[in-house]
Amino acid sequence: MPPDATPVHIVKLGGSLLNWPKMPSRLAELLTASPRQRPLLIVGGGSAANIVREWHQAHAFDDDTAHALAIDAMTLNSRFLATLLPRTEIVTDHGQAVEAWATGRWPILDCGTFLAAQEPLQALKLPHSWQATSDTIAGWIARTWPASSLTLVKSVDLPTDNSPAAVSAAGLVDEHLTTWIDQLPATDWVNLRSATPQPVHWQPQGNQPVP
Repeated sequence: MPPDATPVHIVKLGGSLLNWPKMPSRLAELLTASPRQRPLLIVGGGSAANIVREWHQAHAFDDDTAHALAIDAMTLNSRFLATLLPRTEIVTDHGQAVEAWATGRWPILDCGTFLAAQEPLQALKLPHSWQATSDTIAGWIARTWPASSLTLVKSVDLPTDNSPAAVSAAGLVDEHLTTWIDQLPATDWVNLRSATPQPVHWQPQGNQPVP
């Protein structure tokens, strides 16, 4: 956490939102709605990661290579988001994030560089499989940064049956994230495409969501 103890808020943007013209303005509104927190953006792999998945299925190369290429897809998407939101800045570590916050900018984490440096130092390891995609990476960063909160920015509402198993079975989060649900910081869900996007708390025990 930053020296002044201002809460760090991981905001994980679903890659499927990158094709939506309203995404930049909606995301900016979401970020400015919580001025007392320091947002750290993580961008999902979206269509770029899906291409890697297709290559993996077609050519059967090893899982570590697929994992690295999928993270490269996240890096590509992060660079793209930075072109859409002028207030953002690509960062690779804690120090650069603190500098960005100090100047009123929104840092976007280069997950490839950050994970290469930090994963070997952490007891908590990331599975290198398609059961652990960008949602799990965001959860891992939220746990190890550490952050006080995590928001999953999606294209759909949190289902009425919001148990981890049901949400994963619907393909709305990756399978591995649900095994960490009790260890995550306070986790919200936002459907950015809704008429009035509002964070909904995702209850770890599968209780009904509350605003």
